[in-house]
Amino acid sequence: MDSAPKKKKSVSSKQDKSQAGSVKSKKQQPPGEILEQQNSQHDIQIDDHPQQPDPFISQPPQQPVKVCIHHNLPFQFFCEACEDPICQQCTILGPHNTQLHRINRLSDSFKLRCAKIEESIKANLLGKREQLLAQIHRIEYRIEEIKYVKTIIERDARAEFGGVLERLKQSEGQKLAILSHEISELQRDLDKINEVGSQFYDLKEIPDPCPFLLKSRNIYDQIEYMVAKPFKVQIEVYPYDLPRELTELRLQLQRASAQQQLIEFKNEIIWKLLSEKQMDEEAIKQELERQASEEISEWSKLVDKFSQELRKQQLVCYYCGCKMEKQYVNSICAQNRQEQDYDKVFCNEQPPQNHHGTSRHYFADPIL
Repeated sequence: MDSAPKKKKSVSSKQDKSQAGSVKSKKQQPPGEILEQQNSQHDIQIDDHPQQPDPFISQPPQQPVKVCIHHNLPFQFFCEACEDPICQQCTILGPHNTQLHRINRLSDSFKLRCAKIEESIKANLLGKREQLLAQIHRIEYRIEEIKYVKTIIERDARAEFGGVLERLKQSEGQKLAILSHEISELQRDLDKINEVGSQFYDLKEIPDPCPFLLKSRNIYDQIEYMVAKPFKVQIEVYPYDLPRELTELRLQLQRASAQQQLIEFKNEIIWKLLSEKQMDEEAIKQELERQASEEISEWSKLVDKFSQELRKQQLVCYYCGCKMEKQYVNSICAQNRQEQDYDKVFCNEQPPQNHHGTSRHYFADPIL
């Protein structure tokens, strides 16, 4: 009975001694080593009492603890200038111990960048995603419109023309290929947005902030690229320009029959106009010929009249009958002599008696 208490006392005395020794060693050790020993003891205690994993809950994959390549210590800070996670010794010994480096705590940098990227996603990327989805729905609705219009045209054209259907299918294939290409482009952008969002939220859920911080710049650049990347809003492919050859042919036939009637009516009008024109031309020709002949006869009458009048106006010598011209005006009249007998005269008007035998001409109106 006495041996048990003695053993307890000895064990307690040993524990006290070990505690005292550890306290002395702690006092002699530097603070950094004390923190490392505490962390190692804490890890040993955790390892001594491991939690049993629940077989019904899937355990997340264990991430390896990343340490600083310079000092082999865990990361505690983040350099905003270099965008690198660093340890405490990096801020003291280098290479991040100058004023050129902006140092934040790892958790603070994680929260700041996480909030910034999340705000960018909500403010820009989600709106772009909605626009892309709306554009895809519009294109899909347009595709349905094209298919509907195509079925209507196909129903009308199937009974008569096979070649029309073939050309219609080719036109539809071209339009659907263009729209499918646009959908694939939009879907690629949409998948990229979803990939960026899922990558962000996956990295956000990881306990270790280092992977997120290392990829935060890339995520932000991808967000900026996807927001700035334009997409074609206007759908330039329309269903109403599909070839309607049957309808066009019917319209052409209707127009052809109407045009044929119009051509016949025009031909009839032209024939009537030509016949009337020929009749009018003949009448006009005859009228012109009649008027010309009348005019010519009138002119001939006038010529005769004026010639008679002109002959009346021509003066001749009473004695010799010469015309009154310049060469005879002041010349001597051989017939005007005193011994001349004036039986033959050329004028109706007789000269005065004192003019006879003067050898001068006496001009008067001739006898007609």
